[in-house]
Amino acid sequence: MRRRQFVHGLAGLAACTLTAPALAKGKPMRIAVIGGGIVGASIAMHLAEGGAAVVQFEKLAPAAGATRNSFAWLNAFVADRHYQALRLASVAGYRRLDEQLGLRITWGGYLNWARDAAESATVSANAAQMAGTPFPTRSLSAAEFTALDPHIEPGAIAAAIYSGLDGHIDPVHATQRFLEHGHRHGARLVCPAAVVGFRMQKGRVRSVQTSAGDVPVDRVVVAAGVDTPSLLAMAGFTLQLRHAPGFLAHSAPLPMQTRSVCDAPGGVSFKQMADGSLVGTDSPDPPDIPVHAQIRQSTVDFPDDAIRAMHGNRALGKITAFLPGAHAATLDHVTLGFRPMPMDGFPVVGRVPGAPDLYVVVTHSGVTLAPILGQHVRTELLHEREVTSLAPYRPKRFSAAAG
Repeated sequence: MRRRQFVHGLAGLAACTLTAPALAKGKPMRIAVIGGGIVGASIAMHLAEGGAAVVQFEKLAPAAGATRNSFAWLNAFVADRHYQALRLASVAGYRRLDEQLGLRITWGGYLNWARDAAESATVSANAAQMAGTPFPTRSLSAAEFTALDPHIEPGAIAAAIYSGLDGHIDPVHATQRFLEHGHRHGARLVCPAAVVGFRMQKGRVRSVQTSAGDVPVDRVVVAAGVDTPSLLAMAGFTLQLRHAPGFLAHSAPLPMQTRSVCDAPGGVSFKQMADGSLVGTDSPDPPDIPVHAQIRQSTVDFPDDAIRAMHGNRALGKITAFLPGAHAATLDHVTLGFRPMPMDGFPVVGRVPGAPDLYVVVTHSGVTLAPILGQHVRTELLHEREVTSLAPYRPKRFSAAAG
């Protein structure tokens, strides 16, 4: 779904009615959610389901930032066991939400293979991450690989694994479904609306100041991706994120070739969307060459269409080398996204030190984590109960007091 179609489809959700009942006994808590990506949409939906009076602010359009530009692979491939448990819980949440909301998730599993000893070490390390969980990977012979996904031509296989847990998603469609469901429970989306400040009184947030007006609130959730540091700075809290650009090539739709998420030799990653388009890359970051200097330092686009097309066609060519049936694929467009990557690689979730009414959620793998984060934020804000599984991820670890 193209961006203008998505925004048009949400026209019935957007509203500038910014009043809500005050917090009092028997009255709903007024909560502002800042950010219209998949994480913010999940949080707003879960809070509205829980009975909060939710108003959500998005400065451009829903899913316009990191969400739209995400590879959107649902997985639990991380070495840290605690973090992995959080991701596993979220993938389980997606299973439930897929049935409930019609998210159209492709539960096609994950294939990772290597052509030589050096790449085999990475495949083995990936397999080790899932060992000991209820979802270990399975080693594949060349014949088993072909039987599992016959449209892929893997070339020489030195090592290969398959994970049946994994899936992939259209993150824009999922965001739309979350927003629609939240709207049915009373959540209000205000867009475009930029947040320009918070009115604070004795450390408490009294209102959110936006380009659409000053909105009284009881709590605020900042879930604004790479804009999170600048928003928190308005409340006097410093949070840094790593600069993490990434690009994806998108082909025009093709006949279906594979349902798997694939990590192939040579750093090539790809999947095929439900509409038939191939999506993938041959590099996790823009190569370190002079023409990319600005992209590698700040949130700017490719210098021109020729550079954009060069990267897209190069990546698409490498992808289709593994898919003989897709040899006629043509480049449709290239997306360049900026991942909201905390400095230590782990989520930042919880109340902001010194501002107990202000709650932050920022993480890479926001697509994978969106369901569980929505559930946990609802528990912490509406039930005033700390979720122990979030303990390692509190923002206080980045405060000056934490050293």
